[in-house]
Amino acid sequence: MAPPPPAPPSVTLRTVLLLFRVLTTAFLVITVVLISTNTVTLEISRTSIKLRFNDVYAFRYMLSAAVIGLLYALVQLFLTITQFATGATHPLNDQFNFYGDKIISYLLATGSAAGFGVSKDLKDTYLAFIVFDSTDPVDEFFSKGYAAASLLLLAFVSLAVLSVFSSLALSKRPIQVS
Repeated sequence: MAPPPPAPPSVTLRTVLLLFRVLTTAFLVITVVLISTNTVTLEISRTSIKLRFNDVYAFRYMLSAAVIGLLYALVQLFLTITQFATGATHPLNDQFNFYGDKIISYLLATGSAAGFGVSKDLKDTYLAFIVFDSTDPVDEFFSKGYAAASLLLLAFVSLAVLSVFSSLALSKRPIQVS
């Protein structure tokens, strides 16, 4: 006799999972907006230099990680809402959640680390050459980099929590023997 199928997650657990999916998506949307609008114009000896986020490789990587994470979060949000509304699950859903959450969470963590690192290094380099105060546009440029990296880190934490739940869901599934 085959073992009974696992019980579906409770409504409270599904609501918590949906909340974490929404939080992850919101953090990533704000990160993409912050990074993609991050520009500053430098005035150095009557020469105007416009510095954009895509001039810094680590900011490009951070944006790429956030966009890939956002696409994944939107797909997962759609699947979670569909599962919440219908109660039906696909047999491979737990594996998709498990592997996807792991891979994308690591991508978000490395994107956040790159953003923190480059913001600190470039700000220190700029400080070594030119003294500026907290109202300087360059400080605002680096502050936006820090803010985007922080939100990317929060998205990582949210997805890491979801990763724990997906690991538990996968471990509770019965092993299919052919």
